[in-house]
Amino acid sequence: MNADSSLSADEAGVFIKYLLLAGLDSAEIRYWRIHRHTDAGIVSRLQALLSDIAMTAATRLEAVPGIDWESLGRSLATSAYYRRRIIDLALEAVLSEPLAPELCVKSASTSSDEISAALPGTWHHAVIFASSICFSHELYPLIVDACVHDSERFGNPRINVLAAHSDWLSEQGQLTRILYLDFSSGRFIETDLDVPIKPDSVQFLCLGREEREMHAAMSQSFACVQVNPVPVSQLADNKAATLAAWSALGLDVPAGQEIAPGDWAAAYCFLDRYTEIVAKPNQATEGELVAFFRRGQAHAWRELARHLECCWAQGSAIVQQRRDGVCFRNPVSGVKQSLALRLNLAFDGERHRVESGYAQLGRDERHPAACGRGGQLVAIDEVLSGLTSGDKPIRLDAADWNRICEQAERAAGLFDGLLLMGLDVLLDRNPHGNISPVILEANPRPAGLSHSRLLVDDPFMPAQIGVSLKLWGCLSNSPNNSHHTLPS
Repeated sequence: MNADSSLSADEAGVFIKYLLLAGLDSAEIRYWRIHRHTDAGIVSRLQALLSDIAMTAATRLEAVPGIDWESLGRSLATSAYYRRRIIDLALEAVLSEPLAPELCVKSASTSSDEISAALPGTWHHAVIFASSICFSHELYPLIVDACVHDSERFGNPRINVLAAHSDWLSEQGQLTRILYLDFSSGRFIETDLDVPIKPDSVQFLCLGREEREMHAAMSQSFACVQVNPVPVSQLADNKAATLAAWSALGLDVPAGQEIAPGDWAAAYCFLDRYTEIVAKPNQATEGELVAFFRRGQAHAWRELARHLECCWAQGSAIVQQRRDGVCFRNPVSGVKQSLALRLNLAFDGERHRVESGYAQLGRDERHPAACGRGGQLVAIDEVLSGLTSGDKPIRLDAADWNRICEQAERAAGLFDGLLLMGLDVLLDRNPHGNISPVILEANPRPAGLSHSRLLVDDPFMPAQIGVSLKLWGCLSNSPNNSHHTLPS
C-alpha cells in the first residue's frame, strides 16, 4: 500500500493478519501446510505473535493512517473473540492458498438499512456452518452462482446468500450475526446485526466433526426451505443403507459389508474374499479414516485390526471391495494416482441433474483419493487425458461420460428432498472394456466447492468455476416451502 493510503476500521483485522504471517518464515508456512494435523502447534505460534502485536500496536503502528491503533490495541487485549477470529484468518492463509476475497471482521454492529443496501435481494438464503477455517472458500462460489443466476434470469439481485455460524443463531432461528460478501468493496464482512434476519431458506455446510448431530439439532430451529433436510440427509450419511438402496435400484456399487464393533471374524472373512479392500467408518465423510488393505500383504491383518478400532470409535465400520480399476497417470512424474470423481447434483424441480464437479486424486495408487489422506483436488478435464487401466492408457468417450452422468442422476434420485448433494463415483471397466461408473457414496453437505467446475456436454472442455445454477431457481418451488414465494 502507498504511504498515504488509509485503512478503514473494518480492514484493521486484515492488516493484523498479514503482520502475523510476516512473523512466520516461508519454511515454517510450508511445514504447517503439509502437517495439517498439527493445527494446535501453529495456533499456539500465532497466538504468541498476536500477543506481541497487541502489546505494541499503539506505538509501532501509529504511522499507518486511518486506524485508531490505541482502540484496536484495546480490542486485541480485551476481546477473546476478536483475537480468535484474527487467528482463524491467519491460520486459513497458512493452511491454504487464497480461494475467496479477504474477510473483514467489524467491531461495530450493522443497521438494517446498511444491510438492505448491501444485500438488495428479496430472499435471504443462509448457509449455516460451525467450522470457520476456510469456510469462506465454500461460501464464495455459492454467492457467485446465485448472482449469475439472478443476473441471467431477472437482470437484478433476488437472492441474498449469506452465512451464520451456529453460535450466531437465536432460539427462534434468526441470525444475529452474519458473514456476507460486500460487492462494492469486493470483501467479505462479518458483523453483528442491530435487527436479526429471519432466513427464507437454509443450507447446512462445514459443521465439523459432530456434523450429523449438529445438523439434526439446528434443523429444528428453522421453519423454512432447507436445502438438505435432516431425514434425507441421514440416509445419505449412512453408507451401508445407501449402498443397499442403490444396489436394489440396479446400480453398480462395490461389494461391501457393514461391520459391527468387535466383529473381527466378519472383517477377516471379508479380507480373505477379495484381493484388496477398503475400510472406513460407516458415517464418516470427505475421506476420513479411509484406508486400503491388500490380502496377503505383510501385517495386513494387524493393520486392519488397528484401523477398525479407530473406525469403531465412531460406530460401525464398512468394508468394501476396491473397485477403482481406472486411475490417473501423472504426465510429469509418471506416478499412478487413485482417482474418484466428485459430482455435484442439484434438483431442478423435476429431477436431480449433474451440474458440477471435480476430480479427487490420491498421493499414489496405494492411497485413497481424498485430501484428508494427502490427496488433491483438480478439475475433471485435467485428468481425463491421463486415464489408465492397469498399465494401459484408456480413453473416456462421449458414451462413457453419458453413462456416468445417467447413473449418477439415478443414484441421486434416491434422495427425495435433497436439493444439492455431492456424489463420489469411481471409474472401472465393464466386461466390454468400456469405462463404467461405480457409485461410491453421497454427501448431503458437500465440501470442496471452491474447486468445483460447472460441467458441459464435453467433459474435456475447460469449465467455469461454479457449483449450481439450478439450485437458486428451485428454492422457491421446494415442496417444504410453505411460507414464502420468491417474487418473479
